[in-house]
Amino acid sequence: MKKLIVMFFIISSCLSFYVLKSKNQNHIYNVAFVQEMYIDKGSYRYYNEDSTYTKGENSNVKNFIGIFPKLNDTVTIYKLNTDKSEKAEKFNFWSKKNKAQSITFFCSGEEVKVTFGNKNDIIVNSDKYVVNNEYYNFLKQKVFVEASILDLTFFLKDGYGDYAQMLDPLNKNWRNQKENNTHKIISATIKNKNNQTDDQYFNYKFIYKYDENGVLKSIEGENRYNKNFINNTGKYIQYSILNGENERSLTEQILYKNKKTLFDSIVGNIEQYSISKTKFYTKYQSKLKILVLNKKPRNINEIFKILDIKNPN
Repeated sequence: MKKLIVMFFIISSCLSFYVLKSKNQNHIYNVAFVQEMYIDKGSYRYYNEDSTYTKGENSNVKNFIGIFPKLNDTVTIYKLNTDKSEKAEKFNFWSKKNKAQSITFFCSGEEVKVTFGNKNDIIVNSDKYVVNNEYYNFLKQKVFVEASILDLTFFLKDGYGDYAQMLDPLNKNWRNQKENNTHKIISATIKNKNNQTDDQYFNYKFIYKYDENGVLKSIEGENRYNKNFINNTGKYIQYSILNGENERSLTEQILYKNKKTLFDSIVGNIEQYSISKTKFYTKYQSKLKILVLNKKPRNINEIFKILDIKNPN
């Protein structure tokens, strides 16, 4: 009888420990601070064969704080204002699972619906992506089962879909995520809204190509978006990007993917057709600081103390 009592006590203790441990794990929060630099390098206005140069403004520092719960129930991003008297801009992301293997993510009145179809098809709103088996299984687990909007954003990081603006606060290096060369997008069919009309759309076909090691060589997206491999140095992988994000402008970029820090740097220019102006700029992420907490911070000031950073504003 004593042995039974002892055994019952041991089993109960183990179960209590397991439940407590699971409960604590479910309430883990990753809190991250990201800093981005934007350098205005000036612009040129063109008049027939003449041009006028305007000097760029000072560097612009953008600071963000992200709160990412283990359960991914609500992701919160703060964009800090340079004016200390103004409150930080707040973005709340949450999700709702639907029938037929789909999940919808929401933020500030906008939404993006993701449906996992057959034969490695993933439908994002009205866009269709075809991926390989490894990436399909990974995304179904992460995005649909675990409701990870960070993994969805990483999947859509090239940003040529109309939902790119909604996901932009998340499209940063929040967690030192490295690309997996076994995860491949094969093709995409994209429907972009015509910004000059209310009910017309542009339709584009995107084809992805990779080398023998699974490194992206190119994205061929007609006149909408084209990305091409340039070089793989000891420090960077370089790509050129032509982005016709709307019918009124064209963006040209050189993307430097740092293989050590995993931070991206961009040297680019935007040509605005209507005013014959080309603006030059450099953009890069300069900082990332991450901490793991067992409870959600109460406010931004508490986050500053936890991360041991001064108010960057």
